[in-house]
Amino acid sequence: MVLATVLAVGAALCYVATAAVWNGYGTAPTYYEDILCRETMNDAMNNALYLVTEPDSSMQSEYAYRQEIRYAGFAYAVYYGDPADGMLLGSGGEQENAVIGREATLTVETTAQPPSGTSSSGETGELTSQEAAGYYTVVGRLYQELPSYGIFHLSYLLYSLIHPISGASTVLFGLCCLGTLLCLIFLLCAAGHRAGVQGLVPNWQDRVPLELYFIGDAVLLYVILVMADGILSSGGSANDGELLGRIGGVFLCVLTGWVVLLAALMTVSTRLKLGKWWRNSLCYMLLRLFLSCCRKIWRAMGDFFQILPVAWRAVVLVGGVLVAQTFLTLAMFISYNNNGFFFLVLLALDLLVIVATAALCRQLQQIRDMGAALAAGNLEAKIDTRKMARDVKRHAENLNAIGTGMTRAVEQRMKSERLKTELITNVSHDIKTPLTSIVNYVDLLKKEELPEKATEYLAVLDRQSKRLKKLTEDLVEASKASTGNVAVRLTPILVNEIVHQAIGDYDERLAAGKLEVVVSTYQGNLNALADGRLLWRVLDNLLSNVCKYALAGTRVYIDLASRDERVVVSMKNISRDPLNVNADELMERFVRGDASRHTEGSGLGLNIARSLMELMGGTFSLSVDGDLFKAELTLRQVPEAPPEIPGA
Repeated sequence: MVLATVLAVGAALCYVATAAVWNGYGTAPTYYEDILCRETMNDAMNNALYLVTEPDSSMQSEYAYRQEIRYAGFAYAVYYGDPADGMLLGSGGEQENAVIGREATLTVETTAQPPSGTSSSGETGELTSQEAAGYYTVVGRLYQELPSYGIFHLSYLLYSLIHPISGASTVLFGLCCLGTLLCLIFLLCAAGHRAGVQGLVPNWQDRVPLELYFIGDAVLLYVILVMADGILSSGGSANDGELLGRIGGVFLCVLTGWVVLLAALMTVSTRLKLGKWWRNSLCYMLLRLFLSCCRKIWRAMGDFFQILPVAWRAVVLVGGVLVAQTFLTLAMFISYNNNGFFFLVLLALDLLVIVATAALCRQLQQIRDMGAALAAGNLEAKIDTRKMARDVKRHAENLNAIGTGMTRAVEQRMKSERLKTELITNVSHDIKTPLTSIVNYVDLLKKEELPEKATEYLAVLDRQSKRLKKLTEDLVEASKASTGNVAVRLTPILVNEIVHQAIGDYDERLAAGKLEVVVSTYQGNLNALADGRLLWRVLDNLLSNVCKYALAGTRVYIDLASRDERVVVSMKNISRDPLNVNADELMERFVRGDASRHTEGSGLGLNIARSLMELMGGTFSLSVDGDLFKAELTLRQVPEAPPEIPGA
């Protein structure tokens, strides 16, 4: 693909070079004799003439800019009349750096009055012979070494590219086109194949539905064409830098379009080789979806007809009753002596239908109540199926089996959670004993005189052992908090005070992280029913996360408010790293917003905070909006006691 792209670019450049050679560009023996240089020199001398002879023009700054930047490497001298005996009106550029052999002369007739008799050197000349001249002469010369910017440098580079291949540009164009064609044939033959893999291996673009792929390509090519047209049609006179930028922009657009077309050809080739290419088309998928829906409808109708035995029994029963009632009624009208007998039979038959209907409705109501009980979470609910009809009994037995299965699954889940909690607790306790010995011996080693390298190793060992100790303590605390094995003493607490104390303890760490805390208490002092020790732990976890993960130089907002008879504490900060998990996952165990895990932490802090808030009868919620991280705590509000009135 790279070779095909390079050859295609070469073909395009050779085509441009051929067109330029046919127009006479790049064919002269030297750059200074070529049209590229002569035309540029002519433009530069015209600009120098305007610069000198129109000092009061509104374009004066533009002329000066062109002379200094656009025509860099060009020295000029403007005379009124002939350079030999005329008046020097002005000059520019580094004359001592210019070469006489690289000069050009421009003569422009004029009807303007001759200038004053002061030349550019300040000397007063004779105007008698000059007054009749009637023309300007501009002498331009190029520097021996052209600067690396300006249109002369650009035209010299173009000459350097075109001149070496001026005689063979047509042949090179044909060879590049042939090479591009051969590369395309090879790519189309090799599309879908991978080195070391037998058979065809489709890539991601081969799996995109064909219509969607072509629509995407068409949109992309349209955007590329619009961009290229916008670059080419941007008006105004451009300097060489802008011209290079336009050429580069158009080149990138064409290159991108070429790559898109090449990818489209390769994916079409791969799809044709794989066979049955229509299966990966949107129309085929929609047709399959339609047929699948038809099959599902047909199956649903089949399932409905599967219950026809019960339905037919009901129809036969009801139909039989109606037929019997019809005959009995006719018999009552026909017979004159036994009307009472037929009437009693008819009444008994109606009573039988009523009783059967009531029994069936009762059984259906039992099933409905059973379903409602299961939906409400009562897994112990059961139905007595001994006196039920056969089909209704089968459904009731299925409901009983669902309740039994759900009960077994819940028990298994609870057992698993209990074993997991016990495992964490026991392992944490078992780790703490050797870990305590490690920490103690590290402290003893720190008091000894050790080599410098050993001291560095000891510092790493000390830091990691403390980190392991913190993780073990967090595991134990998370286990206790999740199982409720934490003593909770709920008392009225002034939330404002404990929040300010927590912020005060983190002043140094917040200042080190260049974080500014803004506390807003719009409703004054707020009292809540909470355990001060547990609430402190929650705030400590949140502020610790802020110090670890907040973006330096930002603000941390802590708001206290009362809402629906609850005290609400919200904490907002901007995350330093992208939050690649959602808010619910952040509160799970061992989940951290720092996916790279380059900061210390166990991933248990937020889970512990949520468990502690639930133990205090409060709530803990997180929300993530882009890089904005927000934690919200709610506690039951305690009304502030009214002030005592002296003498009351």
